[in-house]
Amino acid sequence: MIARRTVAALAVPVVLAFASQAGATSDPNITTTSAPVETPVESPIDEQGGVTIPPVAAPVSTLPSATTTVPVGCPPPPVSQAVFVGKVKVLDATQAVYELVRLRSGSLAGYSTDVPNASGVVVTEVGIYYGRDVKFLDVGATYLVGTALDATTGRIFSRVTEEAPLFGGNQVADINNSGVVCPTFVDVARTLNVDGSSIESGVLSGLSGESDRLLLAVLVPAGLVLLGLVTLVLVRRALPT
Repeated sequence: MIARRTVAALAVPVVLAFASQAGATSDPNITTTSAPVETPVESPIDEQGGVTIPPVAAPVSTLPSATTTVPVGCPPPPVSQAVFVGKVKVLDATQAVYELVRLRSGSLAGYSTDVPNASGVVVTEVGIYYGRDVKFLDVGATYLVGTALDATTGRIFSRVTEEAPLFGGNQVADINNSGVVCPTFVDVARTLNVDGSSIESGVLSGLSGESDRLLLAVLVPAGLVLLGLVTLVLVRRALPT
């Protein structure tokens, strides 16, 4: 009997403690707090690529200067006005009128006009002075045209043939005797084929595609001479001796 009372006395505190713990966990009025979570600070992100770009110092250029120094007494380098691809529309004695296909570099402002073509589309036309070299161009052909400004006449020009040096060259200017070597510059005012090759400008270039006419020009005079000789022989034989 005493043992049962002892066990009951020990069991009551245990049951009360368990019940109080269960009631504490199930009480809806009790608010449970959690430790705050730290949010990492984001690095600046490039909006276009979505990739973080760390600050990088601008590299220092180590390329040498592209400036060309011209010795005293030498001619200055030529200055290009414009380089374009154009189709020949009209040719006269000294000038070619181009329809602009594509402007490669420079500017044609002040030297070109916008006009409607046969289809009613507005195109840009520009006249280029060639002088005698205009005879090497063909109407309807497309060329790569490099131009320069003639300060004397105020018009832009180009050439098909290579620029011939002045008579005497450096000997006239007495440059060679001074020991100065003048740099050679590329001619910026040249007209080439679209692929960059030179336009045919030889002595017989005007006869290209005219082989039949050239053959007739040789055979007709020779035939007339031969016919004249045969006629002369026949006449002499027909005359009485």
